[in-house]
Amino acid sequence: MESTADQDHEAQEHQMRIMPPEVATAVHVATLARKAGLPIPAKVLLVLEEAAAPWPAEWLLAPLPGDPIRVVELFAGPGGWSEGIASVLGVKVDAVGVDISADACATARKAGHRRICADITTLDPEHIALRHTVAVIISPPCPAFSPGGKLSGLDVQNIGILCEAIGYVSEAAGTMPVTDIDCDDLYPDLDECPMCAEHGYHVGYRERSGATWDEIRAEAADVTDPRIALMLEVVIWPIALQAAGAPIRWMAMEQSSNLPEEILDDLTMEFYSSEWMFANREILEAADYGLPSRRKRVYMIATRWYSTVKAARIRPLPATSMAHALGWEPGERVNTRGTRPVDPKTGRAKGGNCFSADGPSWCLTGKSRTWKRERDGLRLTPAEAGLLVGFRRTYEWQGSRSSAFQQAADVVSPVMAAVVLSGVLGGLGEALIRDYLAQLYDMDDMASPGDYELAT
Repeated sequence: MESTADQDHEAQEHQMRIMPPEVATAVHVATLARKAGLPIPAKVLLVLEEAAAPWPAEWLLAPLPGDPIRVVELFAGPGGWSEGIASVLGVKVDAVGVDISADACATARKAGHRRICADITTLDPEHIALRHTVAVIISPPCPAFSPGGKLSGLDVQNIGILCEAIGYVSEAAGTMPVTDIDCDDLYPDLDECPMCAEHGYHVGYRERSGATWDEIRAEAADVTDPRIALMLEVVIWPIALQAAGAPIRWMAMEQSSNLPEEILDDLTMEFYSSEWMFANREILEAADYGLPSRRKRVYMIATRWYSTVKAARIRPLPATSMAHALGWEPGERVNTRGTRPVDPKTGRAKGGNCFSADGPSWCLTGKSRTWKRERDGLRLTPAEAGLLVGFRRTYEWQGSRSSAFQQAADVVSPVMAAVVLSGVLGGLGEALIRDYLAQLYDMDDMASPGDYELAT
């Protein structure tokens, strides 16, 4: 973890947008009240709520010693990352998620997770209420890159537009390090540059380009599917928070495994250009980590300090079959598309509309609402769909049946969230994940004692 001196240095170089005097006074009064264990006066709270909106009023106040870290979840959905942190890893964080889906927000709220229902691109990543944000989690929608969509995100022209826009982020943030300063021009009357004499090199960043975040987003406006441009938020939010002086430590991203390498490379380069010290991405298959459904996704973790990544790699876990997870007998098959014409050469329905439940299920999509057990026509329920992606059966999915299945199809599994975040949140990640899976699917071998190696 970075030192207080490191954070102070960051705050001196890049200041969060200036807080109006009235708000600064309210923050001071509220902080004194909180330290004294007293309620915040109603008039003061009103000022804070107005200034912080749509974020929590208390986020304008500095955390006290022992307070959990503040985390912003973007494209937060019905609670996959949130459940992974709270229910699987058992870590307490002060998190607020943002999502445009009213049903997904309602599902998350029902489970106790805070949500702002809004279009992420309309929010300011340098809002004064975000001044103490430590982490950002981002899961942009994937249809433009996924085989289940139209794959417009793989179009060369769209990739070029997006990558060019990504390259403007550090310039707009003023987080590009100074590398070609002529000290003689800066200090013509001195024999030696004072900064070089003190640090051994010239520290600092280039000045901000002057472009607003809306202008940066507009650079990607010509892509053929606006969802492609949402990949910009992966770098805009963490780097904007860095530029604004927030104590940002790490970010995590999830996206389709089809995300082009060019985009991943440019995202990584932009973090490194802004002096983030570690960035790693990896494609993970959910069925390899004990889940009874398949879902292959690419995950990225980037951190400001090497020491932020404390724990590490979770080893592949014992497989769970769909039949076992749902309490079915062996030998069951699942029909996904109703009665289909039979191919006379194979004797099977055209379109591959059946699979065995004796292994992990196919990847869920919104159309999984049509899945039914072949033997008796029993349809999959939203609760069962959630169970297949790692949610407890009692998780209350809100909205219509179609909406509930779409939420379960789009969500990041709590188990995979725990796998990815165990490194930045610390703790015995593998042991906790095994325990969660053992309870969820009643699997004794999953919880068996093992050598829980945590590689650094």
